[in-house]
Amino acid sequence: MDMMEKVESLREKAGVSYTEAKAALEQTGGDLLEALCWLEQHGKTQMVGASCSTQDREPPQEEPQPEPHGPQEGAFRQGCRSLWQGIVALIRKGNQNQLVMTSREGRREFSLPVTLFVILLIACFWLVLILMVVALFFGNSFSFEGPELGKDEINDAMGKATDFAENIKQEFTEKL
Repeated sequence: MDMMEKVESLREKAGVSYTEAKAALEQTGGDLLEALCWLEQHGKTQMVGASCSTQDREPPQEEPQPEPHGPQEGAFRQGCRSLWQGIVALIRKGNQNQLVMTSREGRREFSLPVTLFVILLIACFWLVLILMVVALFFGNSFSFEGPELGKDEINDAMGKATDFAENIKQEFTEKL
């Protein structure tokens, strides 16, 4: 591109006169982009829209936005919180209810929170089962007390287990 074409191009792009475009090109050694920037720095351009500049300008500061939590993370947290609340409520109910062993005479031998009973069942199922069966054969009975488990339906089932153990014991003693 020769000098005449550069002057014409700069004149059209910057909206300046022929003399201003030629002077800008002479100041910048014929560099079209530098000439455009020189005209802009001196306030001679009449462009509307995009422009360029070699001046150091700070980009506009954006206010920091709080990082949005996606629906997955919120749902996960909510699920964990619900699970934890459910576990805590279950432990509270287990601590309010008791497994009670009574002797043949109706004397309370011991009571155990249901939470501890469940932990013992999980930890050593066979030992707990054998001890309960032995206790039934010695005439003891088991029942539940408390707001949730002290209901007739549950204790009726426990009474049937006691009666079953008593019947087996009677049949065994009759055969001897």
